[in-house]
Amino acid sequence: MKLIKNIHDIARLGLAPDIEQALIHHLIEPFDFYIESAQDVWKEINTTLYYIEPSDSDESLSQEDEADQSMLRFVKNYPEFVDEISNSHLLALAIFTSDGGGCYVFASKLSQTHIVNELKIHLDN
Repeated sequence: MKLIKNIHDIARLGLAPDIEQALIHHLIEPFDFYIESAQDVWKEINTTLYYIEPSDSDESLSQEDEADQSMLRFVKNYPEFVDEISNSHLLALAIFTSDGGGCYVFASKLSQTHIVNELKIHLDN
């Protein structure tokens, strides 16, 4: 699992170019597609993105720090939305502060982790 606090760091995840572009497009759309505006807001309201990697399992996620596990549980239990990205991935968001700060979870739909299986249920709704 990787934690992203800067949208520009998404380039370091090693995603296929079409998936990376679709993810970034989705994240900056509410900011009229201005990546710097999106990044400024992320920093101001403490927004993060957790990338559940293809190699992650429930066991490996259970070894993450308790604060990270708590955030993942929050997203799983209270997603504002779960959207499909590039037909192969999902992106979920949970808002946890009154100023709109939140946490995204991004993962392949092929992931068999408990959190991704729970979030996939919301894709069909």
